Amino acid sequence: MFEQAPHYHFNLLDSTNNYASTIAKLPETLNGTAITADFQENGRGQRDNIWLAPAESAFLGTLVLKANIHPENIFFLSKWCAILVSSTLKNFISQEINIKWPNDVFVEGKKIGGILIENTWSDNQLLHSLLGIGINFSSSPFDKATSLSQLNANVPSTQEFLHSLRLKMSELFFLLEGNMHSKIDELYHSILFQKNEMHKYTIAQSQETFSGKIIEVEGDGKLVIEKDDQSLLGFYMKEVIFI
Repeated sequence: MFEQAPHYHFNLLDSTNNYASTIAKLPETLNGTAITADFQENGRGQRDNIWLAPAESAFLGTLVLKANIHPENIFFLSKWCAILVSSTLKNFISQEINIKWPNDVFVEGKKIGGILIENTWSDNQLLHSLLGIGINFSSSPFDKATSLSQLNANVPSTQEFLHSLRLKMSELFFLLEGNMHSKIDELYHSILFQKNEMHKYTIAQSQETFSGKIIEVEGDGKLVIEKDDQSLLGFYMKEVIFI
């Protein structure tokens, strides 16, 4: 299905998401069209972070996805994409893979990559989504990061990783098409970083630090943490800091 869509590769781009946003507007652009680059001058991550990786040291790509998703369910796309990336990585490594809320990819407690999703709407209709994915192949550009080469993995080429990624997209797309939210939730929570484990967190606004365990991520993306006194706190992006 998706693996038949075009793949455009560049030695250098400002951002694969930026380039994809241009071609995604074209009616002839197929579902699953991929943009990859050896190096991004202005790669972006979650929360306005910059994603910099040495040339040819990482998978840097964006997939154009066209799916019928209601606005109130849009975070299920984020959960689905997290499942997609973690499932793809299982083809290359045997170590435990987790998703640190909302969409950082961790292996054995270290960051190996991240996901940035950008959606384009017309009123309440989702026109297309850009799934920006970065995976460290042979470099660790962040503190407490890792890469496939450090995990003694058989490091794939960009083409090989993309092929595996799009095959997995075809396999999992029925979850989105069928609005199978409970199954998406089940799979997402099975790989959620620090779920049901006691850790320390800091509330961004007050700088209060507390102990608690992650219970779930709700359908709108809210992270729910149970404090050690069994009270529940809910956080959206940028509202809580992992220590």
